[in-house]
Amino acid sequence: MHLLWFRRDLRSTDNEIVTLASVNNTPVLPFFIIDPWFYTWANIGKARVRFLFESLEDLDRSLQDLGSHLTLFEGDSTLIIQDLTRQLIGQGDRPKLFFNRDVQVEYRISRDKTIVDFYRELNLDCHLGLNNFLQSIERREAWFNEYYTYQRQPQYQPPLAINIPNREIDLPQLTFDELKRKYREFWDVEKVYFTGGETNARDTLDSFLATRFNPTFRTSEK
Repeated sequence: MHLLWFRRDLRSTDNEIVTLASVNNTPVLPFFIIDPWFYTWANIGKARVRFLFESLEDLDRSLQDLGSHLTLFEGDSTLIIQDLTRQLIGQGDRPKLFFNRDVQVEYRISRDKTIVDFYRELNLDCHLGLNNFLQSIERREAWFNEYYTYQRQPQYQPPLAINIPNREIDLPQLTFDELKRKYREFWDVEKVYFTGGETNARDTLDSFLATRFNPTFRTSEK
């Protein structure tokens, strides 16, 4: 069984972990963790959280089109992953965890290391994907070659379907209706400039390319 942990990569298109986790019709549990840590930041704005929630809704719709859905867990990310893994082991599974690495925030880097170490201690596989090309400090010397290799590779194709696992999981979960009710303060935004989600991003890009982009435009020399 494969665990597909979404974080800052809420899309099904050209997403390494989505493509790799769903090969060979392996049962896949796609999930996102509503971590209270995120909402305790003093500088977290309502619009940012609303954008995140809209992106989660859009991802869920995309997964439903593939025969799956997005599970929303709630709690400390490290504890949720550890408890989820232990429960699946107790049901006879050897889960493999897929998630894209994070190199931007120290809390997330430390959390991810704890989770990877946890999987190694259990002798379980863990795949860290590449969602963007921000490099960690210890690999900066290899940036140039790796960057152009990354840019030239073909896109990861989304699966045609995702196989749903049949497992009972005893962890705090939210439906999307419950998410809106519990965190309704973040939906109260006076003006929404951009709607979250891969679908809206594609529509915006298509609109730009079709009606606003002028390939013949050149800035004049001074």
